[in-house]
Amino acid sequence: MKILHIFSNWKWTGPAEHALNLTLSLKKSGHSVSFACALPPDGVTQSIVSYAEKAGITPVTQFNLNKHFNISDNLRDTKALRGFINDGKFDLIHTHLPNDHFLAGMSVRTGFCKTPVIRTCYDGEGLQGGFRTRLLLSLMTDGLIVISELAKNRVIQQFSFPLGKIWKVDIPVDLKRFDPGSIKNNRDKYGLSEKTVVGGIVARVQKHRRFEELLKALQIVFNEFSGLKFMIIGRGTHIEEIAIKPSQKMGIRTNLIFTGYKKEDFPETLACLNFKIFLVPGSDGSCRAVREAMAMGIPTIAADRGMLSEIIEHEKEGLIIDDTPENMAKAILFLIEHPDLRQKMGINAYQKSRKQFDLDLQTKKLRIFMNQC
Repeated sequence: MKILHIFSNWKWTGPAEHALNLTLSLKKSGHSVSFACALPPDGVTQSIVSYAEKAGITPVTQFNLNKHFNISDNLRDTKALRGFINDGKFDLIHTHLPNDHFLAGMSVRTGFCKTPVIRTCYDGEGLQGGFRTRLLLSLMTDGLIVISELAKNRVIQQFSFPLGKIWKVDIPVDLKRFDPGSIKNNRDKYGLSEKTVVGGIVARVQKHRRFEELLKALQIVFNEFSGLKFMIIGRGTHIEEIAIKPSQKMGIRTNLIFTGYKKEDFPETLACLNFKIFLVPGSDGSCRAVREAMAMGIPTIAADRGMLSEIIEHEKEGLIIDDTPENMAKAILFLIEHPDLRQKMGINAYQKSRKQFDLDLQTKKLRIFMNQC
């Protein structure tokens, strides 16, 4: 097949990484694939374009491809894309965000082109929006890919979308990068022995991420088990007022390790953890941080929100809780006091990741779906 992927942004995000990885996997399996995205502003070194070029792909950057709806840019893009699609004779167009979905749909429909348009929705709770989303789904969508059963059911119920046109496909993880068998942890870097029990959270330090409740839970835990160390892996503009100063006032600062943002040695830092906590999905609605922990064989304590209970089966790959401070503390202490069960949950998480989060397997599923569109 000849496939065009369109991504209306320049920023390197979770959905951008998935779209690019899918492009690479489809090319590897023999398809002819073009990848269109926006150009980054001058001086920006990290963007979809830079990552694509590192991967050996020259992206199509001749369109504006704004993330947000812009009348003048969208009019120019619709006309230009219409010609590009007709000249390219693509068999399929795969979109990833609301505006590129709109641009592709308008270009195909106004150009009287029969090329199918499909969309991947990266929000585990389903597509958001009202009239515009309903218009996109009813008139400009030949197939929809969602990442959870929750999203699938909500799209069908809220927008009366045909069951035969919607598929649930898990978001893959780079299983080679997050392979616990080939990674040496960074415990020495943080003065941690191999016997120390270490928990952690991977998140931007923001108020809505429930750090206040997390710190209260940790205070309860440290009063009963002072040997626990807890890593906060991430950064945030207000990290001082949200986490550092409150932890000092609570008398628990010495048990916390603030690693800051991690990039190159992120897997090695993640490998320090005996368990992970995940409370609120961030800008990446696929909960990628949970999937990466599972790939590393790390059990997760997760809030009972959205699609998290689909990713983690309670008491099998981790614990699903109502995330009050008391419940969090109880779950943390349970994993501390039951190392054998904690290890078993980690093994189950690792095995599940190999069955469900493998890119090649997901690509095969998508190829079947694309052939039906």
